[in-house]
Amino acid sequence: MKTKLPLIARALGAGKARRLPDLGERELLVLEVLWRRRESSAQSVLNEMPDKNVSLSTVQSTLERLHRKRLVERCKVGRAYHYSATLDRSELISGLLNDMAQQFSGGDLAPMISGFINFISSEQPDIAATLSQSLQRKTLSEKKDTGRSDD
Repeated sequence: MKTKLPLIARALGAGKARRLPDLGERELLVLEVLWRRRESSAQSVLNEMPDKNVSLSTVQSTLERLHRKRLVERCKVGRAYHYSATLDRSELISGLLNDMAQQFSGGDLAPMISGFINFISSEQPDIAATLSQSLQRKTLSEKKDTGRSDD
């Protein structure tokens, strides 16, 4: 039985998930534009860039780098290429978290989750409380479903 590869692995052309390529600030800004617009020419991306001192050739170079990294795909429309992201924001975040888990804890997610909860608790306590309650409900529900009790 053939298993489906995660989209991020397919986007990177891998048989198994590989580390995401490093991304610069401008590359992330360009991806933001592509996520909002779905498909754009370099000129359209330039028009939406927050830094108005960026040139068209800089945007084109950035798009070309993203294309070589397999994070955008392109198709020729008339005389210009139109670009679209090969993965969405949540897939990129998931890949980055996977990379961090591999790099900092050998793939063990427990330290990552603990650090994430500590970060949320200090930055946005209301969200942390909601998340904690949700996790407690899920844990209780799973224990009930399996007939387990830790009392």
